Amino acid sequence: MFDQKITQNPIISIFLALVITCLLLTACGTPTPEAKSYTIGIVNYNPSLQAYVEGFETGMKELGYMEGENITYIYNGALKNDPQVIAAEVKSLIDQGVDLLFTLGTPPTVAAKQAVEGTDIAVVFDPISNPVGEGVVADLSKPGGNVTGVQIVVAATKALEWLTKISPETTEVHVPHNPADAFSVRVAGTLPEAAATLGIQLILDEVTSNEQEISLVESLPENAAILFVPSPSLDAGRGPVLEAAIERGIVTGGYNRSPDNLVFTYKIDEAAQGRQAARLASQIFNGTKPGDLPVETGEFFLTINLKTADTIGLTIADDLLGQADTIVR
Repeated sequence: MFDQKITQNPIISIFLALVITCLLLTACGTPTPEAKSYTIGIVNYNPSLQAYVEGFETGMKELGYMEGENITYIYNGALKNDPQVIAAEVKSLIDQGVDLLFTLGTPPTVAAKQAVEGTDIAVVFDPISNPVGEGVVADLSKPGGNVTGVQIVVAATKALEWLTKISPETTEVHVPHNPADAFSVRVAGTLPEAAATLGIQLILDEVTSNEQEISLVESLPENAAILFVPSPSLDAGRGPVLEAAIERGIVTGGYNRSPDNLVFTYKIDEAAQGRQAARLASQIFNGTKPGDLPVETGEFFLTINLKTADTIGLTIADDLLGQADTIVR
């Protein structure tokens, strides 16, 4: 029992009441603040970039962002490559209250950058080959504004070098590309100087259809090879083109392409690069301004497809196999 004089003191009585209240709250458990939930809008204009989306979502999950709990994605699939369509999609996502836009490629990123100016909505892009030149960021180390992301450097010259090592008897390399695909033209344009250094004849073949590519394959001389570069208007239909090359025993390499039916490919890991973008998004959600996050660079990997090599009768040296990151057997 407390002394009566103590309990009659109003100040002490209030103090005791507060202590008892605190003890009761501690015993019952105090409610924790509700965790912050985020909404991400995804803008993609090319179906071939879907692997980046999947890698991004996987990366977010690995970082603790669970869909339906603390993260929501709004994604309507790959859009038509039309500036008005892309701009309308970006506006729609912003109107739906997204916290961040994950943009795939240059057209969606440029549209998003313009749309978020004057807002606190962040933009994380993936992959863009020349973000400074395209006007997406001011500087790679300190992008500024609301935008950052993961760039992809043009490394087609290294792919050409790998081709000459894997198939040293090759004297003539053809690069089919559609002149209407700006990125393909840019990539192809990096190759002539490298070809001269390597001492091989390089032919940049302008084609506008997969049928023209097949005709090219059927007309190639012996000791000719093909290096396929990304071409949005041609990529989806290149399966029959590669089959035609195998039938003729043509050595084929790919820059930033799936290794299916190619002798080798030198490419980034799209899923891994998507996870890179996820780490940037998480840092933004944790309070870092996107303009303070340096643009990251994706890494390239060499895959050698021994099944295709064996099919066309190409023997690849063991020392080259030892340098491959992945071997398809």
